[in-house]
Amino acid sequence: MWGEWWDYSLSIIALEADSLGVYELGDESTHTVYYGKGKIKTRLLGHLNKKECFLARYYRFELFTTEAECEAKEQELLENYKRIHKKLPMYNEKIANQSIRPITFQ
Repeated sequence: MWGEWWDYSLSIIALEADSLGVYELGDESTHTVYYGKGKIKTRLLGHLNKKECFLARYYRFELFTTEAECEAKEQELLENYKRIHKKLPMYNEKIANQSIRPITFQ
């Protein structure tokens, strides 16, 4: 079950334990812009440092005990979102497209 929404800021994220789970990033209206999984604090700080999800203003998370549980929950969330909206959350789509870059030889 999701926890409450928290401000997506360095000062708030720094207070988190680095627990394993699934997280959701929301825009200023708390509409989903990204789903992710892993160690919550590490992943959120990584997104902030890379400035990957600049529309994100809030986050919330659900904790799990295994990576397999995280993987299953993230896939469920992404599939449900895509079924309803006919596309992935904007930053899941963007990050997925960036990781499928064609290989170029120099």
